[in-house]
Amino acid sequence: MLASHSPVFERLTRLLDPFNPAELHGLLCGLLCANPNLNCDQWLSHVHEELADAHEGSEPTDDLLRKLFEYGATQLNNADCAVTPLLPEDEAPLQQRSDALGAWCQGLLFGLGLGQADCHGALSAESREFLRDAAEIARVGFETEEATEADETAYAEVVEYLRVGLLIVQQDLNRPTARLH
Repeated sequence: MLASHSPVFERLTRLLDPFNPAELHGLLCGLLCANPNLNCDQWLSHVHEELADAHEGSEPTDDLLRKLFEYGATQLNNADCAVTPLLPEDEAPLQQRSDALGAWCQGLLFGLGLGQADCHGALSAESREFLRDAAEIARVGFETEEATEADETAYAEVVEYLRVGLLIVQQDLNRPTARLH
């Protein structure tokens, strides 16, 4: 469904302004890690609750949010599918991509909190370190107009780190012992 992130990212940006689609995808990933049985209605309820003060829901928006849910659930439930944060295309300015990456991290942390992931008591030291790093990434900004090759490489490495870290958190939270606490 979302082979290319750019059209969906741009469409979500227009429909959900001032909210960031990367943040919503991070929220979804956090919720799905904390609750692998999350269904689309629960997802829409969370989003409507979060958007209530600043945005009126509409059928086109809900349709797109349903597609985002399907995409995120497919990513996290398919062992062969690599989870990739929903971010602007690579041709977008690095500052825009970095801001979206920070928003994705904020959404992820918020989703894990809403899903009460900390109550599972099953996060490994590696997952806890990853979540501390995600909190730092959420606060980082990019201050220059021109991105260097080193900046682009660093950005790609951070995206890869987030992909892998998310899978580690998901595995920790979805081990059978994680659900017993």
